[in-house]
Amino acid sequence: MDSIPSSRPRQALLAPLSVIIGVAVSLALLEGILRFLPVRNGPRTLPVNAANPVIRYTPNRAYTFSVGWRFTIVNRGRTNNYGFVNDRDYDSASHAPLLAVVGDSYVEAFMVPFPETLQGRLASCLGERGRVYSFGASGAALSDYLVEADFARTRFRPQGLVVVVIANDYRESLMRDKPRPRFTYFERDPADSNKLRLRRIDYAPGLLRRLTRPSALIRYFLYNADVPSALARLWARLGHPTRMAVQVEAGTGAADPMLLSDSRRAVEEFLAELPVRSGLDRAHIALVVDGRRPDLYGDPEKITAGNYVGLMRQYFIDSARRRGFQVIDMEPRFIARHQRDGSRFEFPSDPHWNATGHEEAARAVASSAVFARVFGHVACQCGATGWLGVPIRSGWR
Repeated sequence: MDSIPSSRPRQALLAPLSVIIGVAVSLALLEGILRFLPVRNGPRTLPVNAANPVIRYTPNRAYTFSVGWRFTIVNRGRTNNYGFVNDRDYDSASHAPLLAVVGDSYVEAFMVPFPETLQGRLASCLGERGRVYSFGASGAALSDYLVEADFARTRFRPQGLVVVVIANDYRESLMRDKPRPRFTYFERDPADSNKLRLRRIDYAPGLLRRLTRPSALIRYFLYNADVPSALARLWARLGHPTRMAVQVEAGTGAADPMLLSDSRRAVEEFLAELPVRSGLDRAHIALVVDGRRPDLYGDPEKITAGNYVGLMRQYFIDSARRRGFQVIDMEPRFIARHQRDGSRFEFPSDPHWNATGHEEAARAVASSAVFARVFGHVACQCGATGWLGVPIRSGWR
């Protein structure tokens, strides 16, 4: 009599197959849902190398910026013809007066509608009387600002320069921690240890990034849910501090003498190189220095000045003024505005300047001697229309 084949092997195969199909259907469903939500989708970073030393993105590309798994901040914009985050295209052949604004993510300003940014407000103020071009990239620091200024000089020949300086710019300019591709750092010159030189770490988009970018689900977990940071915090709790954790500790804790010494040398090198790289004398360069937020919302007399950030901030301001640069210190402006109407200058879920922070910076630059030297005396009464028809705050003067 023939034996009846057992069904157990088939059942054993169907069980995991059902699980795999169920997971695949669930992931496909999540992918479909997230494609209708504002999952972060930034423009693609171009390679950074000798032929293209400045950080920029694929030109003429729309982006979506959002923060957190609940999308607490949402903004959409575009890159221009040169790959910078700016609603206006740049014209290298134009002879209209030009002010260049360089910096990091505060200038890149993914999270703020362009008309409400520092550069957007100034451009609206000027109209056809002049141009304001911005050159900013997230993660950039003082050493990168020299590269940005040099790029602006060689391509567009600006008559004035504004540099936005943030608390982490001093340390992040140094080749101390593990360097990241696409950025430029100050390092000790092998020929003379008493001197610093710039060193660029070239960057080329990796295959993994190109493959994962099309998936809204992957981008959500990487950028909105920020799973890598959660894993890094877990790794730190296990006794392996990350690069970011070390920087935060250095900024808020007692100042390390060696770090202070290296950072001060970087500041002096930056201030010495900036006129050369920008092609401008110091009278045509304004340095906008951020305030110590959130400390400035309390008692101004109790703002910590003895930690690394406080010491470096004051050192930078004093050195720049001594060399003849115009320094725009945002701290007293922020304090006065906060005490007047309770304004805060960052997002509840993100430390970058919000529209009010950019407004105060625009007021400061518009009333500066550098702005007047480039454009003459222009009365900036902000009457432009902002994002989706919302009026931008008025009354700069």
